[in-house]
Amino acid sequence: FLHQYMTLTRCDLLFADKAVLIEGTSERLLLPKMIEKVDEGQPNGLRLNSQYVSVIEVGGAYAHKFFELLEFLELRTLIITDLDTVNHNDSGKACKVSEGTGTSNACIKSWFNDFNITPATLINKSSEEKTNGIRRLVYQVPEIPDKNDPCGRSFEDAFMLANPVLCELTGDSDEEKEKCAWTKAKDEKKSEFALKYAIEQTEWTVPRYIKEGLLWLAENSESPDISLPATSDNTLKEVKIAPE
Repeated sequence: FLHQYMTLTRCDLLFADKAVLIEGTSERLLLPKMIEKVDEGQPNGLRLNSQYVSVIEVGGAYAHKFFELLEFLELRTLIITDLDTVNHNDSGKACKVSEGTGTSNACIKSWFNDFNITPATLINKSSEEKTNGIRRLVYQVPEIPDKNDPCGRSFEDAFMLANPVLCELTGDSDEEKEKCAWTKAKDEKKSEFALKYAIEQTEWTVPRYIKEGLLWLAENSESPDISLPATSDNTLKEVKIAPE
């Protein structure tokens, strides 16, 4: 799988400073704008736009297949995936996070080595538990930490919950807002949704889980100082090597 994938599409991974593994179209189209927004509050040495970041669209089912390769390359990597909540009491159907009893996301289950992990447990995982050396996993969480706020299942409804006014979410209660975002997200065409907020309406807030992940990825971003060997008069000199 890796040999075919890398040969056909992603050989630039071998030359990158860092990498981001993403789910699909929406994240791929909006990631440059999200990086730009997060970079605005960062000092020059910690801005991702000054780094060569390889973005790989793999989907939640395949991200974990890259883990050993990323470790071998010693490449600091952010994995952005979805909660993908399901209700095992309803034939494992996709559902809102508040109704979920599990996840269908293979990467998340592999990361925590728990195939029965619940959405409530995932939401309460600490940053340390979502970090493994030079890899960091992020998925949807409530926008306000330590609050019982609604949580998105996918990027689209998480984006809406992070921007309720812009996305015209209706409802006074958290349950109503979650239901509204869930319903709207199901009706959205991913590419149209992403292009709308990448080009037309660009004043919005980056969802908390992605912002936290990008800030982590930006750490240790300072470009190394590269010094040339000094000569006696501090200038470069031509060196000729005679053949043996």
